[in-house]
Amino acid sequence: MGLVQAALRRYARGQARDVAPWIVGPRVLDLGAGEGHVTAALGRREIVAVDVGPFRRAAIPYAIYDGSHLPFDDGTFDTTLVLLTLHHCPAAEAVLGEAVRVTRRRLIVTESVYRNRLDLFWLRLLDPRVNRLRHDGCMAAPLGFRGPGEWEALFGARGLRVVAARWPGSRAERLIHHPRLWVLDIVRAAAAPRRWDDATRSGEAPEGTEPRAAQTSSSVRAVVSPKRPIA
Repeated sequence: MGLVQAALRRYARGQARDVAPWIVGPRVLDLGAGEGHVTAALGRREIVAVDVGPFRRAAIPYAIYDGSHLPFDDGTFDTTLVLLTLHHCPAAEAVLGEAVRVTRRRLIVTESVYRNRLDLFWLRLLDPRVNRLRHDGCMAAPLGFRGPGEWEALFGARGLRVVAARWPGSRAERLIHHPRLWVLDIVRAAAAPRRWDDATRSGEAPEGTEPRAAQTSSSVRAVVSPKRPIA
């Protein structure tokens, strides 16, 4: 297992280099973080990892959730990373929807994609075998590989605008595995501005006061586990 973890840490450092230039804002969520090696490699102060099991192997803030509802308030994070995660989810659309809900500005998604039958053959052959070496075989087997166009259609349906798309990884990796990286900005419908005098008349604000910016929820601190790696 030591060799497996060393290989995963090395691969995670490459993933971190790929996504780091696209992260916006201080608060970051790593959704589907697995061992947490990417989270650790990014070295950011306000970053939280979350997954569906106790997979952590790095000294990072880590939360475990039920796979359906993330334990964070709406718009808690500036950027959410969803790296090689969605194809493992029984309901990828719902997981992506939760990522959008808890994020204010940007999602960064990477996925193992196929362009032809040969690509799909290698994904179905290798992905479950590699992941069986992790977490004592507890990681979910791949469920839903898709082509790049299929993922982009899903992103568009969730109100996400593609800012950039790349083929990350080394040339050697891309002989068999073809990860695709998307940088996605969240496009929300602008709410109609409310007149301050309307709020005053309704009793929601005292006269003579100025409106204050809404405070950010502290839900992150309430759910993350201590910064202690699992043995």
